[in-house]
Amino acid sequence: MEQLLPLFRRAGVRAVFSGYEHNVQRSRVDGIDYFVTGGGGKLRTGTPDQFVKAHTQSWAAACHFLLINVDGNLMTVRAIEEEKGALSDLDRTSPSGRVMKSPMQITLS
Repeated sequence: MEQLLPLFRRAGVRAVFSGYEHNVQRSRVDGIDYFVTGGGGKLRTGTPDQFVKAHTQSWAAACHFLLINVDGNLMTVRAIEEEKGALSDLDRTSPSGRVMKSPMQITLS
């Protein structure tokens, strides 16, 4: 990852999407938003560690998918879960324990 960061900055990357962890996480480093999404099956329900090192802003352990909308220079990312047969925005938690309900928005320019 360390080798990719300078390339992302030079190319003007605003958001990076990846998988692996069995939950959803959002981090922000040097003006770039990072989304880890991996809650499509088996979940990792324990609280992630190293929030400071990862620059984590929010996370949640639930089956989900990301719904992304780009409108002009605004990208809206919503973590969506199914609850009782209905789709809804997934509540995320900040490292301090604050519940975050709103979609995640990123200005692209």
